[in-house]
Amino acid sequence: MSETKLPLKPGDNYVYSKTITETDVVLFGAATGDMSRMHFNEQFMQTTKYGTRIVHGPLTFCLGSTASTLIQQKYDAGMPSVSYGYDHVRFTAPVFFGDTITATYTVKEVDEEAMKTFADVVMVNQHDEVVCVCQHILKFFEVEE
Repeated sequence: MSETKLPLKPGDNYVYSKTITETDVVLFGAATGDMSRMHFNEQFMQTTKYGTRIVHGPLTFCLGSTASTLIQQKYDAGMPSVSYGYDHVRFTAPVFFGDTITATYTVKEVDEEAMKTFADVVMVNQHDEVVCVCQHILKFFEVEE
């Protein structure tokens, strides 16, 4: 069996944690234009099953994207790569302002021929409740001379 040419292998992982602040939500809303009352209207949200404002799902999901970048630094992946896509993204529980989210990025499969890695990304809150899951495909490419 030949040696892996890609910098990541099955089992490689990275864990990234961040506490989501109101500032994070405001900046994300401003950057994306998503100013939904679910994220910005506390009085309205008190009338819902959540009882308070919730964090944008895509903001939570982005922590997994951060982990995909940081795993490459951890394993000194000098080979360039791009995100080829995310599959089966699911927001399984609400995230509230002040929650600490931990994203665990674990490489599950390497396709040397296609120069892709496939990873499971799981985000949990400080109570170890899963709040978001997805599969990530990372596409590597050779440096052109």
